[in-house]
Amino acid sequence: MRQDDPDEQVAVRVRGLRKSYGSLVALHGVSFDVPKGRVFAYLGPNGAGKTTTINILCGLIERDDGEVSVLGSDVAREPVFVKSRIGVVTENSNLYPELRCRRNLDYIGELYGLPAAERRTRLSELLQGFGLAEKADAPFGSLSRGMKRRLTIAAALMHRPQVLFLDEPTAGLDVPSARALRGLVREIVHEGATVFLTTHNLFEAEELADEVAVLVGGRLVAQGRVAELKARVGAARNLAVRFSRPVTADALSAACPAVGALEFQDGSWRLDVSDLHEALSQLVTFCQEQRVRVEDVGAREPTLEDAFVSLLSETARGDGGKGL
Repeated sequence: MRQDDPDEQVAVRVRGLRKSYGSLVALHGVSFDVPKGRVFAYLGPNGAGKTTTINILCGLIERDDGEVSVLGSDVAREPVFVKSRIGVVTENSNLYPELRCRRNLDYIGELYGLPAAERRTRLSELLQGFGLAEKADAPFGSLSRGMKRRLTIAAALMHRPQVLFLDEPTAGLDVPSARALRGLVREIVHEGATVFLTTHNLFEAEELADEVAVLVGGRLVAQGRVAELKARVGAARNLAVRFSRPVTADALSAACPAVGALEFQDGSWRLDVSDLHEALSQLVTFCQEQRVRVEDVGAREPTLEDAFVSLLSETARGDGGKGL
């Protein structure tokens, strides 16, 4: 294979992936590529098929049909090779509660065949980096939920995996720990690793991800860069309006038919509008009738959350499912 072969730039390749549990179809012919050295966010509501996909990619369950490769190797045909080069963080920890933190990491290193000297160096780096150095000799079971999460992630990094699967990595973490983890993810990617991320924290996905895929009901409904998904919503269709006194959502909706979804946040109304000119005209009339002033109004940049909600609405109406 030539160095300029595009396949060399793909860490994970999925084509026509299908999986059923009896009569329940979990994945309907899903296809996507994860570029090397990127953060790939795999998003979707509960029950969309995200965990099933990860379990197949990690060799934990078998696929029914389709092609799945990690670093150019078929997951089913070369499981030992694939598992030696990936790290996996699931929602439930696989560490031993009775073992000390240091010993848990050392044991993981042993499983991956790391020499003793390398294990000592690596576990010290990870304990320090995750703020767990003072807990090195404490049993894993005695840690707080957040600390357990940090050590579980550290364990997945012991052998410096080329592809790291993170399933809800910041669940249970406090704000400083979650921020520290995001910083570590950036460092891992900067060093050349690839991160496959699933999360319900769309702020986290927007902050970290280079590429995004959205799965709904076992089908891929959109895929592309974060900016491309956000562009589907359109900045001009999103308004932030602050009134001189409180107004109700019911009154605002009734007076402004051009306003679709609306939400009160940080002292302003966030409005999704179908027609900007009509929405502004209706807002002026509303203010005159309610004897309220607009203190601030402006278009706001759509977020990944806006794009995600829009995609779910499109899919529910039956007009979504267009990849980018």
